[in-house]
Amino acid sequence: MGRACAYCGSTEIRPSNRRNALDILLACVFLAPFRCRVCRQRFYRMWRPSLSQPADPPMAPVLVMRAPRGTPKVDAVQPPPVKSPFEEPKLQPVPSTSSGVILIFESDLSIRKLLGRLLERRGYYAVEIARAEDLASELANSRADLLVVDVSSTKAAGVQSVVALAQAHPRLKILAVSEQSLQEYEIPGRFLSLLKPFPLDSLVDCVDRLMERSRSAYNGL
Repeated sequence: MGRACAYCGSTEIRPSNRRNALDILLACVFLAPFRCRVCRQRFYRMWRPSLSQPADPPMAPVLVMRAPRGTPKVDAVQPPPVKSPFEEPKLQPVPSTSSGVILIFESDLSIRKLLGRLLERRGYYAVEIARAEDLASELANSRADLLVVDVSSTKAAGVQSVVALAQAHPRLKILAVSEQSLQEYEIPGRFLSLLKPFPLDSLVDCVDRLMERSRSAYNGL
């Protein structure tokens, strides 16, 4: 009496469309004709509304959708910091291994680089300066220990400018390089002069003397 073919047992059955006298007679006792889709045999079953529908209706397609990405919170997104055009440039940190900060005020690039490398080999931290504006900025930061200056690179006042600079910065030691003797302006331990031309060892000796260092401490350099 179930929904299956009486001959092959298949559930693929459907109501038979053809009618004859036997079908009308059996309909009085609620028997209806069916036909198997597999073996094509015709048979009778007790009529039920469910027999007119397929046994297993096709499953509806399932659409799988990815979960939507979370919308970022406005508060969580931090805008990049805006750098003010009036912000002062940060000073470069002085290496902990340096024995002092030396400013090299020289307009000639090749000489400036040569003196810078020479003093850095001696363990100093050299800051190369080509303009008077940059020299004023470095001195305002009060981090320099010694200034190596070519008197010809200063303004028209020449030696007087260097002397005034020494008076304005009592803590700053100065080594002045000049084509004329400046011994009359020298201050022991604070202001020394070096006459051009000079050997590089003489400049290193003057720097070490002002910085109170012995050459024997760096005889391996």
